[in-house]
Amino acid sequence: MYARKRKIVAVFIFMGLLVLSSLGCEKLEKLPFAAKKNIVQPQGTVIAKVDNLPITLEQLDQEVQNYNQLIDNPAAQISTRKQKLAYLNEELIRRHLFYLEAKAGGLDQRPKVQEILRSLEINVLANQLMQDEIGNLTVTSSEVEDFYNIYKDQYQQAEERKIREIAVDSEQEAKDVLIELLKGTDFATLASARSRAESASKEGDLGFIKKGQRGADFAAFDEVAFSRSLNANQISNIFKVKERYYIIKVEAIRGGQARPLSEVWDEINKSVLFLKQQQKLQEITSRLLKKNKVVIYEDKIK
Repeated sequence: MYARKRKIVAVFIFMGLLVLSSLGCEKLEKLPFAAKKNIVQPQGTVIAKVDNLPITLEQLDQEVQNYNQLIDNPAAQISTRKQKLAYLNEELIRRHLFYLEAKAGGLDQRPKVQEILRSLEINVLANQLMQDEIGNLTVTSSEVEDFYNIYKDQYQQAEERKIREIAVDSEQEAKDVLIELLKGTDFATLASARSRAESASKEGDLGFIKKGQRGADFAAFDEVAFSRSLNANQISNIFKVKERYYIIKVEAIRGGQARPLSEVWDEINKSVLFLKQQQKLQEITSRLLKKNKVVIYEDKIK
């Protein structure tokens, strides 16, 4: 049953390739492709050997974890001891048997295979060096606070305004409406009676909207609606958008303030840590570029 369920996904997926980024260099010798004559005993609990190739419990657990991440259906994931033993026998041991047979047949000497192994080794060692260099970097409280103070504007909540609108077809009609409003006629009542916009059925009520929400065609509308000179409970002057003349009322304003530091602390901490890591990696790269000769043949890149 186990084999039938999993063969489509599990046959030769080479889970070892999926854990390269999570393995350290000291674990490289555990991998089936490690081309070493003398097998170094790995750290951990050895649960099987294929000739002189050890398989550890830690290696099995890591592979099972990575396998389960590929399976969306929890019922099809590996969870029991019996299923782990089946995976050990049907996947890991088979892979090690194939590896030994390939080595005996000299497949590791093929140029294409050596190129792949070299590429894997480069990736593993480069990733490990990066982890060694940036893995211990931390962020102080003062660094988080300084970053917040410098980029405070970027942590503002989007301002929203509750708007009612009246849209008519001529400037004269808009002037007549504005006079009525100045006399004290209720905005919602006039919107329902005089507006040509779809919102007339809701007494001109657009609800809370954000700048740009209505699209590029209403850029002129946003310019008035979100003007700093137009506050809550104020009515705008007449302005034109496309072929219609508008008068709007701002009924309420919310948002627009910076989110408190406590709310964005973790987000900033991650941003600062990322920047410090990138700076560190750039420093290492600059140093290594001075130490090593790099030649790029741009004319060969098509």
